[in-house]
Amino acid sequence: MINKRTSLLTIIFCGCLLLTFSGCVKKDPESSITQVLLVPLSPNTVPATTRALISCDFSINGNLYATQVGYNTTAGTVRYTLPYYTLEPKAGSIIAYNVAGKPNNYGSVTKDLEEDKVYSSFLIDTIGSTKAVIVNDNLDDPTPGKVKIRFFHFSPNAPALDVVIQGTTAKLFANRVYNDQAANAAYESFIEIAPGTYTFLFNNATTGAIEYTTSAQILLPDRIYTMAARGVKGNVTSPLGAWVYPNKP
Repeated sequence: MINKRTSLLTIIFCGCLLLTFSGCVKKDPESSITQVLLVPLSPNTVPATTRALISCDFSINGNLYATQVGYNTTAGTVRYTLPYYTLEPKAGSIIAYNVAGKPNNYGSVTKDLEEDKVYSSFLIDTIGSTKAVIVNDNLDDPTPGKVKIRFFHFSPNAPALDVVIQGTTAKLFANRVYNDQAANAAYESFIEIAPGTYTFLFNNATTGAIEYTTSAQILLPDRIYTMAARGVKGNVTSPLGAWVYPNKP
């Protein structure tokens, strides 16, 4: 007959084993994900008759995610949707934009991609000066019935910009300069506005002159959008313009 003291020790030992092994159990990799959006916003400013359009291959940690994705050369305001890529979180992840089909690198950025986080990466500036940047995307739902929107200044030679809605004077985004979110993470944040159809003005923050006027943008309720100044001021091929993307369509 097993004495009570032995039985008690056995129960305690087994309990410790269970605690030890349960502490070693890892989450299913499929449930540990992060998401990254990759956007080529670097124009080629060589005249259209001789230029070869920028065409990128996207890779993350050496894994190819998209090939031959080009800068959208449509003048004015461009609005289109690109996919978020889903992958496992990893510290020191390398997001790279390569010349299509070649190992040459347009630019890369290193970032700790965290579990359950979402990011957007952009290739910006012009040929010879291209660089990759990455921002955090807070895709929490807006207040019911509202719209979330943010703004990035990715036009390398445009002045500091104020963004206002046509017909108003209130500045949605004030004194934004080229790639300023790189030094101030607050500029990655979204603001909330009412849904509607808006034309946005990119005004010179110093003189008040209108540098660019977007086409009418329909912003639907309960959606999240990113808007960016893109292109090169004064350039005929890739002029100053805007890019609008629904982060949560």
